[in-house]
Amino acid sequence: MSATSTSQDTGKFAASVGGDAAESPALNAATMKHDAWAWMPRLAVPVLGGLLCFVFSLLTDDFLSRGNFTDILNSAALPVIVAVALTLCLVIGEFDLSIAATSGLSTMVVSVLAVRHDWTTASAVTAALLVSIAIGTFNGISVAYFGMNALIVTIAMSSILNGIEFLISGSTQIFGGYPPEFIDFGRGKLGPLSNLVWVAMVIVAGCWLLLDKTSFGRHMRAVGGNDNAAYLMGVKVRRLRLTAFALCGGLVGLAGVLYAARQGSAYPLTGLNVLLPSFAAAFIGAATIRVGEFNVLGTVIGVLVIQISANGLLLLNVPSYATYIFHGTILFIALLFARLVTRGQRR
Repeated sequence: MSATSTSQDTGKFAASVGGDAAESPALNAATMKHDAWAWMPRLAVPVLGGLLCFVFSLLTDDFLSRGNFTDILNSAALPVIVAVALTLCLVIGEFDLSIAATSGLSTMVVSVLAVRHDWTTASAVTAALLVSIAIGTFNGISVAYFGMNALIVTIAMSSILNGIEFLISGSTQIFGGYPPEFIDFGRGKLGPLSNLVWVAMVIVAGCWLLLDKTSFGRHMRAVGGNDNAAYLMGVKVRRLRLTAFALCGGLVGLAGVLYAARQGSAYPLTGLNVLLPSFAAAFIGAATIRVGEFNVLGTVIGVLVIQISANGLLLLNVPSYATYIFHGTILFIALLFARLVTRGQRR
């Protein structure tokens, strides 16, 4: 090797490590600017949540109390479970509009079996969960193996499930008569937090590990990104879609069971109101943590932002219809900010 070539190689190596002195500041400045733009969208929703807390603390005396924050966490527990379940479907690029109806039917099934037919708590809960998993599995088979549109399938399923609620309940309310241990769990506490919050935390941790730390989760993201490419890579696309819908159904059914345990009553179409809030939380979550991607932790943050705003508006005695307007505005601002920052990164 000649001295000239050796010198050139050495120069290339030096340039690759640090470049010449004149270019280093400019490169460092550009890198720092890019890193700042990369982090800004991830902080948009948490900053928005912090601003909401600040504003509500100024306008109300009780917002910053420990009891109020406990109430926010308790009210967020079941919506978190449903929104995280929905995220599993959104990650693979599908929708499930039957989550509210599945949750409602689960509430009704466990109530009818435990109260009117004297089933044990374990058997009634198991039956409700199996029904919910079966609903999710049916949705998954329809979408994955028959090629049907997920929106149409789950809308049709919602209508069917709503009718079944009236059928098995006789169109009447179920109030009282639940097994004591069932109600005790739904309304009980472990330390400063309710049992439902702890259940939600376990589910969040499990779904986060599934999506972010396993090959199964990576395959789900691959299907959501490009199902054809995932198939060519050997990913079982149909099986993954089916599994995502089944998991979603099971988790949503669990939320319905826990709702019955907390409320101690059931009536057709009056279960968890989770459809639009869950979608809003998931899309807000896609504007944080992993910008442009549905993710479990982002969804949890989205639910908390929604619950914080609902709690603050309640303390301010704002009419209930304003909550919907406020939530839509939050979603719009979060997505707009992420979009603007993404454009800044490209520039």
